[in-house]
Amino acid sequence: MSLVSQIAKNTSYQVFGKVVGAAIGLVVVGMMTRYLGQEGFGNYTTVVAFLQFFGVLADFGLQMTVTKMISRPGADEKKIIANAFTLRFFSAAAVLGLAVAVGWFFPYVNVIKRGLVIASASFFFISLQSVLISFFQKRMDSKKIALAEIVGRLMLLVGVYLAIVYQEGLLYILLAVALGSLANFFILFISAESHIAFRFDFDFKIWRQIWSATWPLALTIALTLVYFRADTLIMSIFRPQSEVGLYGAAYKVVEVLVQFPYLFLGFVLPLLANFFIADKKMFSAILQKSFDFLFILAAPMVLGTLVVGEKIMAFIAGQDFIVSGDILKILILAVATIYLGALFGYAVVAGDLQKKMIRFYVFDALISLVLYLIFIPLYSYWAAATITVLSELIMAFSAFYVLKKYTGVGVKFNLATKATISAALMAAAIYLISLVQSHNVFTLILVGIIIYFGALYLMRGINKEMMREIVGYKS
Repeated sequence: MSLVSQIAKNTSYQVFGKVVGAAIGLVVVGMMTRYLGQEGFGNYTTVVAFLQFFGVLADFGLQMTVTKMISRPGADEKKIIANAFTLRFFSAAAVLGLAVAVGWFFPYVNVIKRGLVIASASFFFISLQSVLISFFQKRMDSKKIALAEIVGRLMLLVGVYLAIVYQEGLLYILLAVALGSLANFFILFISAESHIAFRFDFDFKIWRQIWSATWPLALTIALTLVYFRADTLIMSIFRPQSEVGLYGAAYKVVEVLVQFPYLFLGFVLPLLANFFIADKKMFSAILQKSFDFLFILAAPMVLGTLVVGEKIMAFIAGQDFIVSGDILKILILAVATIYLGALFGYAVVAGDLQKKMIRFYVFDALISLVLYLIFIPLYSYWAAATITVLSELIMAFSAFYVLKKYTGVGVKFNLATKATISAALMAAAIYLISLVQSHNVFTLILVGIIIYFGALYLMRGINKEMMREIVGYKS
């Protein structure tokens, strides 16, 4: 089986899990928005955003580092995983405990403060999952990851449904979120336990190796928090919770969409890390194929959302959240930028160049924070969405600059040009169709997919040989 086929097969399992999980997640969001309303969903968004801020700090890039360390020839996989799990367990407990304590000093209503206590359990289990995901990614065995994702989401769906039926309110919904994360973690843990007998391992030599490799990532992730999550937190302090809810609904769609490039790149990273040392030509080839693949996905996503953004949010969250469609039209540009910027960022990590990125993260964090503090109190979610796009553009171009400068490896835009033209034709077609007759959003998306890939095929952006290689027919 070719490398492309291997990646495609494992990505397909995770895509299936993520698609099913995302579909369930969006159903849950729709249930919550209709039940809680703008203000209630704003409270939910504030709880999640606050804990995400600390949750990402607890992560400090460990998943990427562990994946890279256990992928090296001769690596003691069991010992590295055991120590990484131990490190993650205690660091996550400490950071999330701090988050709950700090949250009580913020000017939030009591339901938000109590919600932080309950939801912190969810983020604790999510933190532990990432080490286990590294284990399965290295083995290119993503079926368990997909299964855990689906079961966790189903648990969430049932819990939220019961909370709504019995009118239990936000706190019981957050409890359902925590139970869903627990179910996800439990399945991954049991599956990995058959290969690695988990125990706490305090080999501080390995801890130092992990920290030495991950501290640049930890610092950049901490800085990333400023421009990726500070917008919602600042809005929750200076603007009404109803506005936080409108922004949060659009951001939920963004969170679903940005999951895919990271699960795809989780399988690409070990290959990039190996070939950066062994074969620069293969490194460049994998980078180019990954760029083309992600651009093929990003182009129609952006142009399609610009046409049907309001329909998407009205369908997902209800008519009370139709304004979120206009917010989504701005944020979708950030999503596309993340697709490509994440690839360049992973390539930088594969080449051990992450320290070169620190100055760019510092600059982006500072400029974003200043702009958030100035404009969000005045212009609310419009400012938050626009500055988010600017921040992601800065980081994507910075990662590409570092990669190009220090490795000499770049990307070509031949296929990207064809994808953009095809996506423009698709957007024009569904816009004209929606003018002639009102269609539901699923019909427009289906028609758009057919037009886009049909145009891309006619322009030879994709061909039969490429499709055969992806599905595994070509060795």
